[in-house]
Amino acid sequence: MNLRPKLLLAFIGLIVAPLIFLGIVSFLNSEQLLEKKYSEQTEITLKAVGGNIRYFFRELDQLSDTSVTNATVQDALRSSRNSVNDASRLIAISQYEKSLGKLLWQNPALSMVMLYGEDGTMFRSYRNDPTTFKNITYDMLKNHSIYPQIKQYGGRPMWIGPYEQPGLTGTGAALFTQLRIVRDMESFNESGIMVTQVKTDDVDNMLRDFTLSGEQETQTRYLIINNGGLVMLDSKHQLEGKYAQNQTQLQLQHTQRYVSSRTMFNHEDSLVSAYNLDRSGWILISVKSWESLTSENIRFVQWIGGITLLCLIFAILFNIFFVSRVAKAIIRVVRKMRLVEQGMMDTRVPAKGKDETVLLARSFNSMVETIGRLLNEVRTEQERKQRAEMMLMQAQIKPHFLFNTLESINALAAQNEGGKIMQMVRRLSILLRTSMHHSEIITVQQEIEHVRSYLEIQKYRFEDVFSYELLISDETLDYTILKLTLQPLVENSIQHGFEGLGHVGMISVSVHLEEGLVILTVTDNGIGMNEEALKRINGLSREQERDLDLNVAEQGERRGLGLRSVADRLRIHYGSPYGLLLCSQEGYGTIIRIKIPRNRGERV
Repeated sequence: MNLRPKLLLAFIGLIVAPLIFLGIVSFLNSEQLLEKKYSEQTEITLKAVGGNIRYFFRELDQLSDTSVTNATVQDALRSSRNSVNDASRLIAISQYEKSLGKLLWQNPALSMVMLYGEDGTMFRSYRNDPTTFKNITYDMLKNHSIYPQIKQYGGRPMWIGPYEQPGLTGTGAALFTQLRIVRDMESFNESGIMVTQVKTDDVDNMLRDFTLSGEQETQTRYLIINNGGLVMLDSKHQLEGKYAQNQTQLQLQHTQRYVSSRTMFNHEDSLVSAYNLDRSGWILISVKSWESLTSENIRFVQWIGGITLLCLIFAILFNIFFVSRVAKAIIRVVRKMRLVEQGMMDTRVPAKGKDETVLLARSFNSMVETIGRLLNEVRTEQERKQRAEMMLMQAQIKPHFLFNTLESINALAAQNEGGKIMQMVRRLSILLRTSMHHSEIITVQQEIEHVRSYLEIQKYRFEDVFSYELLISDETLDYTILKLTLQPLVENSIQHGFEGLGHVGMISVSVHLEEGLVILTVTDNGIGMNEEALKRINGLSREQERDLDLNVAEQGERRGLGLRSVADRLRIHYGSPYGLLLCSQEGYGTIIRIKIPRNRGERV
């Protein structure tokens, strides 16, 4: 048998047949894998939703804890002891109810607050929102089946979900109801009961926030059920007040932590997951249509099957008619690749002909050119990084600045200015400690202290030249930053921005947070920069950058790191999306804005 038929049979036996077999097996197992995958994803989602819901009720519990100790609540319940039903009593009740209204404005979710005094007096305050709690007497509430549970909670808040106690909270609107015993703050005896009703809008919004939108809006729903299977909330508002047992065979109300299973729900094949909220026995349910989950996968499998079939057909034809010539072309490319591995980046494959091998040769040549260019860029970046690090080391302790500071301290000593000497030495100590620190990363607080010390020392030397202000947001202090980022910018303003300025200069340093970023701004009212100077800083070519970096290294004492060096260090460390932006106009000062990602590290 010739080689070509052998290759064809080997291709069919070793590639086509195994692919078909693996495709069938993979399709049969795909649904199990999808169920496991989506169950894990749903568990993460339900934990996130459940965390939000628990936080919502925890916040309301804390608000309720504050309310029961409120002077208005305490005084109202004390007034109900041995009260006399006369006109003054009615006026007092009205006044207390008016004061209770202030409690409702502590949270927009609160709809009604009601107090039961020991003598049966009711104090009630509510918004214009719907309320469903029945205005029953205190004696009727004590005889209700829910009252022993209230007593058992011993003053802790007890929650009733919508539709759980229709005889007490009604069914007119979906509201959460909290009941708790109120104790007198002086005697710690029971003085009454407080009832609070809360709107479900916030919880409903939490459920909707995690519901698929757009074309998939109706394919995911969330429910909250109690330990009896009663649906209290439904993101689609269709099953509220009904029982989950009528929709599925799963006993969702018995969920201990998390369960997920593919089953029928409301006569539809669905992935049903349940998560225990650890509050009043409530369970959070997620229902996703199985068809919606697998529709994309089925289309993907169909596309892959069709594409695979076409590829097999073309591969067979290609194997029959072009295998020999292509094999030779591939061997030629492999030999050239070995030369590239040896470092001969000028190696190229001749691209002659009109078939696919030409594309292979051109792609190989393009790849080699790209690799060579990337290697050159990496070398350039490494050289620039090394130069920037070298200039940082040179700039950490500037002898000229140190000598001037020591001379200033000497002058103060001659004038017997002990307090000023102490301040100068303390500021110099902070400067040296930050400059000599072993880590290049410090906190914003340490960088600000370094800048403050530098400004204080320079302020003593150039008292009539400039003043400064630091506008630092407290929430930024624990984030980290490259050390010696701000000081070179401030130094640039003092040495160059105020040179020849006819009035007292002003330096403003601010740090605040934006979306995912720490923003640092250095502003001065100095002489500014003309357009040519800005172009030199913002628009240098690679050769110009190299020449400028060498010049800065030679003049490191006078110029410090310089604006360009700071920009290079920020870009190399944080990446191209972050760094330094310079805005200036001659005669109108300079604004330097730095953006870096938020990153908290251990305090150094």
